[in-house]
Amino acid sequence: MIQRPATLLIPSILAFTLLLAGCGAGTDLAQRPPPGYVGEVGARVSAVDWAQARPVTVQLDEFRFQPDRLAFERGTPYRLTLENRGTVAHTFTSEGFFKAIAVRRVTTAQGAVETPALVNLEIPAGQTDVVEFVPVEAGTYDLACHEPLHSSFGMTGTITVR
Repeated sequence: MIQRPATLLIPSILAFTLLLAGCGAGTDLAQRPPPGYVGEVGARVSAVDWAQARPVTVQLDEFRFQPDRLAFERGTPYRLTLENRGTVAHTFTSEGFFKAIAVRRVTTAQGAVETPALVNLEIPAGQTDVVEFVPVEAGTYDLACHEPLHSSFGMTGTITVR
């Protein structure tokens, strides 16, 4: 059996991780809410004053969300800015949270999508995406980056809706 020094193993793991980083899940927005998502999205987003939307910014980089704990109030409009300051793509994924909000608009480098149901948001390196939404259902939801191994390296968080 050949034994490798630990100093050779660490660069190999890092190289493998960066190779996998390019194999992401991609942004996935559904025009029709899948089962389990809040209904009447159009009416919900029309009922709030978007001039009063509260700004929240989350920075994504290797391998963390800053902040990694988010709190929102039901019925309050928010403008969530997701800034990827890293060198690889990252996702902002929270199935439970995505099901509990009414999304007005998602704006990416490719343009804006009105009233989508969020399934997965992938933010390429150096890109900023914006999600305008109203929380509908209270709860505590897990947040993770679903790029390979990123959550294993600590890219996780919690979202609370009160």
